[in-house]
Amino acid sequence: MSEATVQTFLKASFTHYQQTHALPLYQLKAAEKLMSCRTEALGGHSVYCEDGHLNGVWYNSCRHRSCPQCSALKSEQWQQRVEALLLKSKHHHWVFTLPHDLHDIWRFNRAFCQQLLFTSVRETIQKLSRDPRYLEAMPGVILALHTWARNQTFHPHIHCVISHGGLDGTGKWRIPKRKSYLPAKVMMMIFRGKYLAGIKKALAVGELVIPSNEREQRLINLCNKLGRQDWVVYCAKPYEHGHGVAKYLARYIRGGSLKNSQIISQSKDQIRVRYKSHQTQKTEYLRLTHAQFMLRLLSHIAIPKKAQYQMVGLYHGKCRVKLNQAREALGQAAVNEIKALDWQSFVKRQGAVACCKQCGKTLNQLSPLEKEMSLAVINSSTVH
Repeated sequence: MSEATVQTFLKASFTHYQQTHALPLYQLKAAEKLMSCRTEALGGHSVYCEDGHLNGVWYNSCRHRSCPQCSALKSEQWQQRVEALLLKSKHHHWVFTLPHDLHDIWRFNRAFCQQLLFTSVRETIQKLSRDPRYLEAMPGVILALHTWARNQTFHPHIHCVISHGGLDGTGKWRIPKRKSYLPAKVMMMIFRGKYLAGIKKALAVGELVIPSNEREQRLINLCNKLGRQDWVVYCAKPYEHGHGVAKYLARYIRGGSLKNSQIISQSKDQIRVRYKSHQTQKTEYLRLTHAQFMLRLLSHIAIPKKAQYQMVGLYHGKCRVKLNQAREALGQAAVNEIKALDWQSFVKRQGAVACCKQCGKTLNQLSPLEKEMSLAVINSSTVH
């Protein structure tokens, strides 16, 4: 029996699911890409060393952001870029979560709600960081969107990594005036207010698609009700540096919500998945029908042309001068051009051979094959 993966699951079940469920175009296209990743449908390429020796022929990857099969290099590259920016200071890890009652609005307005969530969190942190009572400076901030809980249910939230301090208007490094940096209760109230105000404004001008089982007034009443309740803003104890959180976020910037290694088995009717529970800190198991698992899987497909993360404050690309001022104050070298991790170095990190089998020289040439030719060549060669 072949190994159960997201791809094998989609190949076995997506056609039937598509026939019985109305799906947005971007989910249809994503499923097609994931099913064709590293197959003859995408053609292939050959790999040569600098002396022109052929070292293999492989199928091409789909490069979709939600594909767990071909995302490793992109994730490593993102982590490398982020780590090159990180300030040598403590970092905080906060999580801003939307109440369950707002999930239906999100499902009917995915792009709008995703952007509103980013904006609400970003403006909350910026507002409080500028406040003389807390910091009165610009910190470095990374925001990353996740739409899933560990059991793959729908659970939109933003992870926030923020430096313990920032650069003030005079170019000096400031540390927070409070031990906890920013007050969680105040953060929650500002974040809650900004998000609900965005929903109400969109309703008022007709920019929001109202869920099929709802009415506009009921949504307004819901917003008023939620405005009186506490929302979940989780504030972890500060870390000595930001590298650990950056490494965690890099795992999900590309590759989707589920790794192939989490799929234990797949039968004709069911699929079995493992995950580590937040509550028990133990490995737990899910047994779902194909339809149940498909619903969860597709709900986390990345929306096209919408960023899954944002760099804010000193970590923003246009704040390099200020970032380097902060780095100098903290005894760090300036950040100049960040060289991207190449695929040869990535292969070496994985413990694989990245040199020619004949002469030992570096593999540095990729040559595309015509789709009709690549199938015949790959079938007579070793497919990676």
